[in-house]
Parts: sequence; structure tokens; C-alpha cells
Amino acid sequence: MRVVYGAPTKFKYIAQALAKINDEALMVFTPEELVVWLMSPDKVSLAILHMPPLSFEEYSVDAEARYRFRTDEFNKVVKRATRNDLIIIESDPEMGGIRVVLEDKKTGVTRTFSITSSEEMAEELKEPRFEPTTRFALEAKDFKTLTQDAKVVGDIIEFKSSEEEVVARVEGEEKDYEWHMQLNNPLLSLEVEEPSESSYSRAVLEAAAKPTGAAEEVKVEYASQYPMRIEYTFPNSERLYIYIAPSIE
Repeated sequence: MRVVYGAPTKFKYIAQALAKINDEALMVFTPEELVVWLMSPDKVSLAILHMPPLSFEEYSVDAEARYRFRTDEFNKVVKRATRNDLIIIESDPEMGGIRVVLEDKKTGVTRTFSITSSEEMAEELKEPRFEPTTRFALEAKDFKTLTQDAKVVGDIIEFKSSEEEVVARVEGEEKDYEWHMQLNNPLLSLEVEEPSESSYSRAVLEAAAKPTGAAEEVKVEYASQYPMRIEYTFPNSERLYIYIAPSIE
């Protein structure tokens, strides 16, 4: 098993986001795609990264293989990649896990890192069933602005939608914050089947905003007192879904 990724700068944002959610993840290689699954220890968030073969410069996977690995170690290794490096993920028969190779595109010089990982038995994995009543999209930079603004005020972000807008609100001690987001100001799209109101952890949303440097657009879906789903689509056709449980007061 060997896959080669050619855009290290963009992949750094993805690896950083995975490390923020949990310190362990499951990487599933199949001939059809590479999928990374990880859930936060408190079960508040679940991230699922889909990477089809066309995301890679080389994708050589003949049979399904599953590896549990340390996301913090993986993130540290990916950070070591320069813009001229290829990021190669391959099986390590001696260690029974995976290793990451950074190869300079110009010189061919390689640096090899074995990370803490182990081969896993097959188990059925399913994405959550999801029936949102509010959907909207905005530029990645605006989503990051929202989480950074909220950080100044409090720990919970409340989202309330109507046909005309989505309002993000945060309350703190003797202070509050509101952003009325409407179509084209700054929303790129807005679809409301029914007015929805739900609250989510600001810290979890802030972690979910980490990949914004690698994506242009963020799609958000939620329903009243139901999980929120955040979707990123990256230039190399990768898709990252992050599910966040609501905060119940």
C-alpha cells in the first residue's frame, strides 16, 4: 500500500484539524478511496475525511487496510514537509503500521518517519444519519472570523435561522455578540426548510475552522437541537465532514 500526495501546504491544514479533534484516528485504505475517521474523546465531534484516488499523484491500494494512528505525531511529521515535498504514506511491514516519507520533488532526497500506528481489524463504520432544516454556505475566511469573534465573548455559539438570515449569537458576562448573516452578506447560499435554533461549543467550532486555510467555502447544515454538519471541499477533491453535537443547557 502506497499513496503519494503532492500539495503539502494544503494537507498541513487538514492534519492540524484532525489533531485538534482527537489524538487517535482510524485510516481506512480501500481501492476506491482513503477515509480517515476520528471522534473526540467526549463524543462531541466526529470528523470523516474522504480522499479519492484523484486527490493523489499516486494511489496504489489493492485491498482494504486499516490503521489506527496518533494524529499528533502525524501532524508533526506533515508540518516538516516543505512546499517542494511529496507526502508519501505507505505500509510499514516491519512495524506493522504506517510510515510517512517526505520526498523532495527536485532532488529526490527522502526523509522517513515511522509513526505510532497499528493495523486494525475490519469493523462496520457508518456516517450519522442527518436531516437538516437549515443549510447555508459562506467563505472559509468568514467562518473563521465567526469563531474568532465568538472567542472574545463566550463559550457557546447559538445559531438561529429564518427565511431571511442566520443569526450567530454569543453571550458572556456583561457582554454579547451577534452577527446577522444574510444572502450575499456574507452568505453564499441560504436554504431554510423551517426556522431552526441550536447551540454549539465555541471551542469545538474553532477547532472545526482549522482547515479554512485550505478551502474556499464552508457548507453548514443543522436542525433545532440536532448535530451540526460542517463540510469542506478542497481543491484536490477531498471532502471533510465534521459533525458537532449540540450544547444542551
